Parts: sequence; structure tokens; C-alpha cells
Amino acid sequence: MSLSDEERENLLKLIDIIEEKKGEEARVLDMRDHTIATRFFLLANGTNPKHVKALAEELIENYDGEVIHKEGLDTGSWIVLDYGEIMVHIFNEDVRKFYDLDDLWVDRDYPLKKLKTA
Repeated sequence: MSLSDEERENLLKLIDIIEEKKGEEARVLDMRDHTIATRFFLLANGTNPKHVKALAEELIENYDGEVIHKEGLDTGSWIVLDYGEIMVHIFNEDVRKFYDLDDLWVDRDYPLKKLKTA
């Protein structure tokens, strides 16, 4: 299933902000044909709780979309920013490995190379 120009643009903006702030292992999961009430998950991680918080704060300040809901800013271990059609999950490395959403939703992977070249 292909992305609309707006979807591609929004995902790329979020990924750019994460990469500029040295976020790691960004990954897009395509949830459009699933029953979850969002179209995409964007997963990334920071190296420690301060870095995770800094990534989330950077997204809140510099991404044009409105955050509908945010969770986890107080701990910095797993922060969720709900932008409606895109839910951004920013993890501390250990927490990401523990919950392993990457493997849970492995069949939903939308390759970054495809996103960046399309």
C-alpha cells in the first residue's frame, strides 16, 4: 500500500527531527489495515532517559502537528506522542528491547529506504 504525499512528508519530518537530535533506530510500522486507531507507529530510541526526554521535547517543539496526547515524559523510559494518524514511541534502549514492539509488529515494517526514495 502506497503512502500519500502528506503521510510521507509528515513521517519524514518526524524522522528528520529524531535523527538531528541523534535518536537511534528509527522505524516506521504501517498500521493502516489493522484495527488500531492510528495509521503509523514511529519507533525510535535514545541512549538514556535524558536523551529520550530531549527527543520528545524536540518533536513537541519543532513538529508542526498537534500532540493529541502524550505519555511518559516524567520517566524518560518510554514516551508516546499521539499525533492522531502517527503515534511516536521513543524508548530508552533497554525498554525498547524488553517490550520488543519491533518483533511484535515485524510484519508491519515500512522500510525507511522506501519512504525516503519514493
